[in-house]
Amino acid sequence: MSKNIEKVKKLIAGVGGQGTPRIGYTGKTIHMRKEGEIWEEPSGRKYVKENGKRKQLTKVPPKGFDKCNDCKSLILKTIDQQTYNRFQKCQYCQMEFEAILHREGKWNDWVADQEKKRWDGILKEYEQEMTEMKEKNQFDKTVANALAGHEHRR
Repeated sequence: MSKNIEKVKKLIAGVGGQGTPRIGYTGKTIHMRKEGEIWEEPSGRKYVKENGKRKQLTKVPPKGFDKCNDCKSLILKTIDQQTYNRFQKCQYCQMEFEAILHREGKWNDWVADQEKKRWDGILKEYEQEMTEMKEKNQFDKTVANALAGHEHRR
């Protein structure tokens, strides 16, 4: 029985005999890394192997850097983040702003202005893409001539 315990300890430590042969590629996992080795994953986070375990070095919080322009509270909830991305306010402050607009009878004008800004942005993006496409001159005249029935000779 003590032989089995020694085998298990060696297996956990990564030392031991040959296991089942594997065919194909295996990526570098935490078990293959050396003690104290530092690496970075595609997500941009850095890790180090300490005591056989992976420890994160860089703490990158997914949310919380943005603040509402009105109440200065941190944007932590998903709905607040979505509202902040459009209006730079949390959901509550945006609802208050729209309620004030309703009371003053200016809400319809504000909505129409928002739609106009959105369509202006779309038009500007479209014009920019068309300008870039003309500058690149991606049109191949040989294909157009072939489709039109003209022969292109060199």
